[in-house]
Amino acid sequence: MDYAVRIVQILIMIGLPVGAWLWARRRLGATWGLIGAGVLSFALSQVVHLPLNWALGLLGGERGVALWPVPLMALVAGLSAGTCEEGARYVVLRFWRREARSWREGVAFGTGHGGVESFLLGIGALVGFVQMVALRGMDLEGMGISGEMLEQVRAQIEAYWSAPWYLFLLGGLERAFALAIQIGLTLMVVRALTRGVQWLAFAVLAHALVDGLAVGLIRSGWSVPAVEGVVFLLALLAVGFVWLDRRAGRAIPAADVSRETEGAEGEISRE
Repeated sequence: MDYAVRIVQILIMIGLPVGAWLWARRRLGATWGLIGAGVLSFALSQVVHLPLNWALGLLGGERGVALWPVPLMALVAGLSAGTCEEGARYVVLRFWRREARSWREGVAFGTGHGGVESFLLGIGALVGFVQMVALRGMDLEGMGISGEMLEQVRAQIEAYWSAPWYLFLLGGLERAFALAIQIGLTLMVVRALTRGVQWLAFAVLAHALVDGLAVGLIRSGWSVPAVEGVVFLLALLAVGFVWLDRRAGRAIPAADVSRETEGAEGEISRE
């Protein structure tokens, strides 16, 4: 069981985005370039997000915003994530992938943005698993590790292998929840380009709600399963929005869709 649940977690975290990308290619007719643009938008968001969080004190030790009351700290953490990620999505779609204005293209772009996060975390989980398997069977003292360092390594190994099995499965399932949310957020940004910039504000606030709730509940002492239950409910809301957005797109006559796209492109050309 120790090995099985960890392997299943890794398979979910890596296999889910790969499966989503292949599905977007075959069922939605998406190009690798559009999916890759979603990947790039996530990378660009982190170029700003990680230094910003460090400057705020949310990374790199207990300081700054991390010392604020939990509700305020969670709000700032959520707004930091929402502003950086939704801003990056908007910039890439507005100034580069200008043709991506439909439901299909938005979903494909979202699988790239949300999928690469899961993929990278899966690679990290795989590396950690291999390391812990290797360390579990090693003679640490024989390798020259001693004193405080030896105690730290042993504590890390013990914590990894003694963690409840369901935490690893929840870690994998969380990536599925996050991907659904990321696709829903992407469609909000697409709406910002076709129906009004207010949708960008909605996307930022929705992202802030998801991340802020998760951070705040964990800091407030909620158990991991309880927090994941809340994230699951938010993912269901995202799936509902994706479904409604598809129906709304089908209800718009083709001529109206064309005029919306032309209008967005006209704004870009005037700028």
